[in-house]
Amino acid sequence: MKRNWKRTAICAAIAVSSVVLTLLLANIEVFRLVDLKAQDAHFLLRGPLPVKDIQLVEIDDKARDKYPELLSVWHRYYADAMRGIALGGARVMVLDVAFGTNVAKYDPEADSVLAGAFAETAPQMPVICAFVPAKLEQQQSTDFMVPLNMMASTFGMAAFPNLTADGDDFIRRQVLIETPQPGVPTESLLRGLALRGAEKFAGKDAELRDGKLFFAGREVPLDAEGNLLVNFAGPADTFPVTSMADVIEAYRAGNRSQLEKWLKGKAVLLGTDDRGDRRATPYFSAAAVGSKWNTPGVEIHASVLRTLLTGEFLRFAPRPAHILALGIAAILSVAAVTAFAAVPQTAASSLFVLLLLMTGTHLLFRAGWLVSSFQILLAFVISQLGGVIYRFATAERKSSFFRNAVALFVGKQVATSLEETQQIELTGKRQLVTILFTDIRGFTAFCESKDPAVVVDLLNVYMSTMVGIIVKNGGHVNKFIGDGILAVFSDDDAGAKPGDHALRTALCATEMVEQVIGEFRTGAGFHSGEVVIGNVGSIDKLEFTVLGNTVNLASRLESLNKDQQSRLLMSAESHEMLGGAIDTVYLGAVPVKGKTEKMKLFSVASLFDEERLAEIRSRHSQDEVSLHMGRAARDERELRAEQVS
Repeated sequence: MKRNWKRTAICAAIAVSSVVLTLLLANIEVFRLVDLKAQDAHFLLRGPLPVKDIQLVEIDDKARDKYPELLSVWHRYYADAMRGIALGGARVMVLDVAFGTNVAKYDPEADSVLAGAFAETAPQMPVICAFVPAKLEQQQSTDFMVPLNMMASTFGMAAFPNLTADGDDFIRRQVLIETPQPGVPTESLLRGLALRGAEKFAGKDAELRDGKLFFAGREVPLDAEGNLLVNFAGPADTFPVTSMADVIEAYRAGNRSQLEKWLKGKAVLLGTDDRGDRRATPYFSAAAVGSKWNTPGVEIHASVLRTLLTGEFLRFAPRPAHILALGIAAILSVAAVTAFAAVPQTAASSLFVLLLLMTGTHLLFRAGWLVSSFQILLAFVISQLGGVIYRFATAERKSSFFRNAVALFVGKQVATSLEETQQIELTGKRQLVTILFTDIRGFTAFCESKDPAVVVDLLNVYMSTMVGIIVKNGGHVNKFIGDGILAVFSDDDAGAKPGDHALRTALCATEMVEQVIGEFRTGAGFHSGEVVIGNVGSIDKLEFTVLGNTVNLASRLESLNKDQQSRLLMSAESHEMLGGAIDTVYLGAVPVKGKTEKMKLFSVASLFDEERLAEIRSRHSQDEVSLHMGRAARDERELRAEQVS
């Protein structure tokens, strides 16, 4: 439970750190621009929206080909278009053409003709005129006094055509109204073309209350700079378009039915489709060539107008909700990368979480809420990296833990082999080793008179000491057999020299029997020979063990200590491998089950006192003399028998 809480706390810390880092990175300009591009992707995924009540009348190639005059003196054509749109029954007209100076020097009657058309149509159809505020020196010039501008301003029909561009020069937002000034009523503030057109279409003006803009009974969501997020209806050519030339032609022909078919009851925006008035919007494609991948300014105003009329606003999620969304993304990301051990499952869960998050942000976009998909993605990636680092760190600790656990139960050699091969097989091999058996003298009688808890505590202390001695000498414990220990020494041991396993065993066994732990005394026996060493059992339960007569003989040697009044016994094979490196003593030969010949017994001389050592060596010398005399008598008998025959 404690470990689970610790893991949860670490994952939570990774998630929180990811959110904080994401919010910090979001303030960097390059990340801010990428964020905007990610926002654009929602428009592409959503596709075009249905359009009604809005009609574009464009100055297109057809109109430019039909009317060869310079656009700056098209006043008469604009006047006829204005009359034709009014005749068609439009509810409001937005003229996205700015007249910055009068043209009396080129056509003395042009300005008055246009102003006359405005005055003629205004009672039945409001005409919103694009108005560019003049500089002081322009205001004092008679050239700037354009009748249409003056009339539009007088009747509250003037509006600014400016488009708001982001740092990458894309149009995504639009200023709707001038910044409020103390003491200036809302109705006196200059509007943008779209807002003024929407007001006249709805027949009701927008209001500013407590710093918030309201239109048609709805609050218009504005960002911190007073901009409306434009819910674009689609790319260029989404709105229905009629050529200005066709409108003029129908008007001059008196074809009212055709004009009504195009325009009746609609908000009509007149402007140019020329590339000079085209802007990049979310639908812009850098891979495409040609101005058609930009949207005409008049169509951008149309999208703003549609957003206001339909109330299909886009809002940035409140700051707390945005941070919460980032937190959810980070938590899901960390969970996905840390929940599963297998890499394929981790990859699949991470991909699922990513798709879930991106789908969620897009569904919120469709519902009118903008939660930065880029920041969600950034939090996801940062959390993934943090989770991967944590996973590798814990995996390394787990690997170390299990490697140590395997080494603890079956030895370092086996643990290393398993780690290198990454396989657990029912296999074995033959190898020359030295097998050591140890046992506690009188352990059974000791247990009968002691409390079990005391016995276990003392035994753990004893085993810890004994195992430490074995490990110190390069061996590994194969198993515990009650109070006994089976240890294996071989040339495969770490730091071993070829053929030194018998010497290391002798040194180890000597130190073990010399140790006195409480009331425990140790007996030891070891034998060198060939064994089969490997995994034995089934795929459900394996045991790493050593098999063969060498193991049996080592066990019997240990059990002979009582009869020999010794603490350590070794076989002749082990004694021979010592090569005189340790002072030993010969104890005699005894019959052993499993061997046809008697087994010679040796021990370490330092384990006996002088008196006992002298007795053993004296007895050994007498045995040698008796053996020599016996052989001589036998040879003499055999010689006499041959002579008689």
